Amino acid sequence: MLSFIILFGILSIIIVFSLAAITEGKNNMKKGAVIRSLYFYIASLITLAIVVGSLIFLINLGLKAWVFPKADYGFSSYLGSPTGLYFEQPVAQGVAKPIQLSEGLTCDDKCTLTDVQKSSIDSWKTNYKSWQESKTNPGSRRMRDMVAALSFLIVALPFFIIHFRIVQKDAKQSSDNERSVIRPTYFYFVALGSLVMMVVAGGFLINIALKIWVFPQAGKVDEAASKAVPSEIIPSPEKTGVQSLTTCGEKCGLDEDTVDLAQQWVIDYDAWQTEVSKPVNNTQRSAAASIPYVVLGIPLFLYHWGVARKESKERKEQATAPPNQV
Repeated sequence: MLSFIILFGILSIIIVFSLAAITEGKNNMKKGAVIRSLYFYIASLITLAIVVGSLIFLINLGLKAWVFPKADYGFSSYLGSPTGLYFEQPVAQGVAKPIQLSEGLTCDDKCTLTDVQKSSIDSWKTNYKSWQESKTNPGSRRMRDMVAALSFLIVALPFFIIHFRIVQKDAKQSSDNERSVIRPTYFYFVALGSLVMMVVAGGFLINIALKIWVFPQAGKVDEAASKAVPSEIIPSPEKTGVQSLTTCGEKCGLDEDTVDLAQQWVIDYDAWQTEVSKPVNNTQRSAAASIPYVVLGIPLFLYHWGVARKESKERKEQATAPPNQV
């Protein structure tokens, strides 16, 4: 869906500005000036879109961190479950048998680990310890997302400022008879995009407000759906391999550290299942996603719509003015 929206946006920019360039080319004999103007306005539009997108992402992160803490999934959901341990049970030579991932060690009488099983245990210990290190830094994911958004903002903002200052300078230096078709196309296009942002996001916010204060029963339906849990608890095959280390560790000759690590894994796995089963507050999640679009959409729309209408009015006054007043 996101890829489709991005593709649609790019195609819209190409089509709209291509039509504006064709119209401008018919009215302006300076083809080089048309190409130059087209470049600076498209560059301003693209860099502005990146700046706005980065700011939306940063505001969304801030809202989830300080205003709507229940709007995001817990860190455990993003981290994933503790690394599981799987064994392929030994079979008679020459007998084909598929791997059964839910099987663990067996130690009814005695237990002798194969080289493959020892290697699997060593790999599991390394992976699980890495998972534990990641767990101790729950803010790393949010920090990573923030750094990514800041990186795009730091790169795009200077380019937008440079290109937009140039188009503004060119507009001031041009005479009334040299007004570009590309310029109003840019301002109306940004105003339209900002308006869509406000309308859609505002619709979501009004929907939230109605469910909370006017139609609370409608909100309870969403809340009940988010809290729904399966009626049957299905045992997870991920636990089988590690649990067998706790029961067969001594008979299989495993060291005490490995058995202790397996016991800690079971504790971590149960805690992870409890964390991921917690429902997300969809009301807070929708609010955190919608507010940034409204916050940024309003000033964007007011500025670009104001400039477009002001210059359109000036062109109309110039066109209707008597020749001696031109």
